[in-house]
Amino acid sequence: MSTEKDYLKLYDIRILILSRGRSESATTPSLLPDWVEMLVPESEKELYAAKFANPVLTTPDDVKGLGNLRNWVLDNFKENTVIMIDDDIKYMHCITGEKARRIEDKNEFVQILINDAVMANDLGVHIFGFTQTDIRKYKGIEPFSFNGWVGCCIGVIGRKYKFRDDYFKVDIDYCLKCLLVDRIIFIDNRYYFLQNRDNNTGGNATFRTKELFEKSVETLLNKWQGCLSKKYNKTQVSLRITTTTRQKL
Repeated sequence: MSTEKDYLKLYDIRILILSRGRSESATTPSLLPDWVEMLVPESEKELYAAKFANPVLTTPDDVKGLGNLRNWVLDNFKENTVIMIDDDIKYMHCITGEKARRIEDKNEFVQILINDAVMANDLGVHIFGFTQTDIRKYKGIEPFSFNGWVGCCIGVIGRKYKFRDDYFKVDIDYCLKCLLVDRIIFIDNRYYFLQNRDNNTGGNATFRTKELFEKSVETLLNKWQGCLSKKYNKTQVSLRITTTTRQKL
């Protein structure tokens, strides 16, 4: 009987949990089989190895910022499809039924990732992921989207594009690059990740300052004028892709 690890090899996929400064608080590993690899800074390897059963791979300590980290991953792993997962996911929800349900089975979680990777590869897109929209807003007539942006858990296919050299919001920029040239990306709206995100220590919060974050947002808005809008949600800044695949970017 084939296992999820066999399918990863068959479809040339690698799954990585990206983490920094969260050896005591990372939650994603508990949702996935313990053979899924974690990628952490070299200086933190022993801390993670002592806490988690997962294999722990390392990056040089000077690989800082989300853009640099994602590019390092693409440069140093050979698989055609690399799925990069944030370390602070609390739950994965399936939201297609009458009521949303948590994905409790760790192998089911992996199989969902593999299924989406295969569908995205068949579509010929270069990035895929899952809905960023509140689960209460799910529309049963739109199980998939082909315009927008993905984060938290993203799959990159091939090495056609690079992530921008920045600490924040690099996934939005990458998705817009794909939309500009490929015209579509692949978003599975059937699944939603609940995560700690901006309320957590470690990770990108290690480098976050108000000035650095605001500069990152403004440079992104200037680069993609007419394609992005900004609004404030309580204490957070929210960016939304406003272009459609029918518009000229």
